[in-house]
Amino acid sequence: MTDTAPTWGYVVVTGLAGLAGGLLVAALLVAGRTPRPARESAPPSPPPAQQVTVTVTGLPLPPITVTHRPQAPPAPPPRTTTATVSVTPAPSNPPAPPPTTLSPTAGFFRGDER
Repeated sequence: MTDTAPTWGYVVVTGLAGLAGGLLVAALLVAGRTPRPARESAPPSPPPAQQVTVTVTGLPLPPITVTHRPQAPPAPPPRTTTATVSVTPAPSNPPAPPPTTLSPTAGFFRGDER
């Protein structure tokens, strides 16, 4: 006997071989079963139907009334009208004067410095 421990590869291969062997034995056991024979007796047939007359005594039934309501005619489709409208906006303010342009030499002075 040796003092070496089995490797993981050895353990995996041995486990897979054992699993495969177990599956093979189970398959052989299932395949080897013989099915149970079905019963040969047929279910009993029901007795033949017989005609029966039933007489009901009591108050006479009220007459049947049928009410017919005519359906309303379908609503006509809505009318559509197409119109072309021309809109001209009115000026709201008088036109602004052109912007004032200052020359490069123009300066800003307070009213009391001139």
